[in-house]
Amino acid sequence: MNVSVIYGHQIFYVALRDDSTVFNLKRLLGRELDLPVENQLLDYGDIILSNHTPLQAYQIDPNELILLRDLYEIFFEADSADGHGIRRFRLLVHQNNKLRELKNMLHLHHGFAIGDNMTLRVESSFGPIYANDDHRDIYEYQIFTGTVIRILQ
Repeated sequence: MNVSVIYGHQIFYVALRDDSTVFNLKRLLGRELDLPVENQLLDYGDIILSNHTPLQAYQIDPNELILLRDLYEIFFEADSADGHGIRRFRLLVHQNNKLRELKNMLHLHHGFAIGDNMTLRVESSFGPIYANDDHRDIYEYQIFTGTVIRILQ
């Protein structure tokens, strides 16, 4: 089986065994790019490829590209439920995540209620940025590796 993966401005042509999984592909790409498997997200036609699924299950056209996205870690802070402390946690994201997707991840992984009153304050080198447009990419709010975001509700 042959697949083509685009990362940045480079295309990688990879030959794999027919029974290879997505994880096998990520491991090969990780060695080539010095990019840990857990920091890779593979996207094929708006489908996120799952690590333990055989590549053949996705019926990947050898003439089409799989997009490799580099995931990075960002941090969140929020008042604890009792109001007497701060909760801290992290998420792995990519620069083209929408703000709405971040809020969904906060809900799914950390139990935050998603509502119109949820505001994210990004602590940037330029001062705080209030992220409130759910349809914008997170990079537009200066959310990069290691960014700390305060959840205001």
